[in-house]
Amino acid sequence: MILRRIAAAFRRQDWSTVGVEIMIVVLGVFLGIQMANWNDARIDQGRAVAYLERIGLDLDADLATLANRKDFWGQVSRYGEAGLRYAASGLADDTSHWTVLLAYFQASQVAEFITTQATYDELRSAGDLELISNLEIRNALAQYYNFGAAPTVVERPAYREHVRGIIPMAIQTYIWNSCYQSNASFQRMFECVSPVDEETARAVVDTLAGNVRLMEELRYWMSTMHVAQLIANDRVAAASALKEMIAANRVVSPESARP
Repeated sequence: MILRRIAAAFRRQDWSTVGVEIMIVVLGVFLGIQMANWNDARIDQGRAVAYLERIGLDLDADLATLANRKDFWGQVSRYGEAGLRYAASGLADDTSHWTVLLAYFQASQVAEFITTQATYDELRSAGDLELISNLEIRNALAQYYNFGAAPTVVERPAYREHVRGIIPMAIQTYIWNSCYQSNASFQRMFECVSPVDEETARAVVDTLAGNVRLMEELRYWMSTMHVAQLIANDRVAAASALKEMIAANRVVSPESARP
């Protein structure tokens, strides 16, 4: 219809009408492009919001896991310190030798922490990082997730293998069944009555405490547990800061983004 009107105006040499009709066409094309761009931007914005919401849930999972790991690593450290005190003094203090034996075993426990980053990996592998228009958030995401899993918080110490090669298997089985619980995510260690008499417990404890190499490995593992706590504190601070940054980010609504 517009083309017929323009052609008719040309034949009449009605140049003002030609100009108006051409401007209408150009304006229509421009508005169409703008509407398409706005719609694409709205879709991308929705995807960015969805990604950030999922990352927020991943950060919540990290914070919950870190809280558990800090408690667990702290308990492992206390067990290890009790074992080292006995090795240094030869005295069980106010506890039984069974308590010291249990401490030597439980000090060998490990609990990994690996960052929950399925959403970020998806965002990156899909080439969608640029959907996060806030550069501060994008850089903070890269810094947080590039850390991944520090070797310290996924380590299997030599002490673990060594001490479990010395403690009699019957005692280890009892500890697993009566002094320890776990599920897919968390572990729990607790005190339990001795399955052996005090003299038997003392004999095992003295064998462990008198093993110079084993005590060196235990000291190393306790040092590692200290570093793990420092790393956990850093990760908690980073995850909390990133959550606050995401929450504070004001995403433009589709209505306000309309041209």
